[in-house]
Amino acid sequence: NLELSFTEPWIFDHPISGGFDLYRSETTREEDIGYAYDEKRIGGDLRLGKQFSDYVSGTVMYKLEEVTIDNLAEGISADLAAEEGANKISSVGTTLTRDARDSTIVPTQGNILSGGADMAGGLLGGDKDFFRLQARGSHYIPLKFNSVLELRLRAGLMNAFGDSEKVPIFERFFAGGAKTIRGYEERGVGPIDPNTSDPIGGESLVVGNIEYTVPLVDFIKLAAFFDAGNVWADSNDFASGDYKAGTGLGVR
Repeated sequence: NLELSFTEPWIFDHPISGGFDLYRSETTREEDIGYAYDEKRIGGDLRLGKQFSDYVSGTVMYKLEEVTIDNLAEGISADLAAEEGANKISSVGTTLTRDARDSTIVPTQGNILSGGADMAGGLLGGDKDFFRLQARGSHYIPLKFNSVLELRLRAGLMNAFGDSEKVPIFERFFAGGAKTIRGYEERGVGPIDPNTSDPIGGESLVVGNIEYTVPLVDFIKLAAFFDAGNVWADSNDFASGDYKAGTGLGVR
C-alpha cells in the first residue's frame, strides 16, 4: 500500500478543511484473507470538511480510481469471471458525524454516530453505476474497575442502477474476521461462489458487536466480546435473518 495525503484545516481563512489523497494498493489472491483474485487500485480523491459544532462535522469527497481484477482462481462461476479486467470508478460521497466521546483514541464514555451516502457512475462517468448507504454507531459505558462496555452497530445497503446490472465485487460488503465477526475467517460470512466456495460479497450488511474491556496492568487490557451479523446478496434481503455469531476473549 502506498498513500500520500494532505489536509489544510483552515482554507482561505475559513473554518473549512480541504485536502487530497493519492494511493496505490495491491492485494494478492489468498484464501486466508478471503480473496479469490488479485486486486489493484490506483486513484485519488479531493475532499472538503466542516466542523458545524463541538460534536458535529461533515465531509464531501470526489474520488476517481482504476480497479483491476485478475489472476482469478480456477473453476470460478461465470458471475465472478465476468469481474476480470480494469474498471474506472468515478464517485462522489458525503458523510455526517456526531462524535461525543471523551477521547478519540481510548474512549471510555459517550458515543459516536455517523452516516454516509455515495454514488458512482451516472453523470459522473466511469464504468460502473451504483449507490451505497452506510451508517454506524458506537456507545461507551464506564463501569467498575475502570472497565468499559462498548456497543457497536454497522449497517449498509447498496444497489446498481443505469447501465450496471449488479454492484461490482470489489465494492460489495464483506464480513467475517477481526474487524467484523470474530470467530469466522476473513470475508467468510455471506454469499459464496457455488463452484469454489470463495466469498463474493453482497449488497446489504448488518453487524453488531458487544465488547467489555478491563485494564490488567498499565496499558494491557482483557477483552470479552460477542459479535453477530450477516451479509446478504441482494439489497432487498436487508436484515432478513440467518445471522452468524461469535464469542471470545482477547488481550490488548
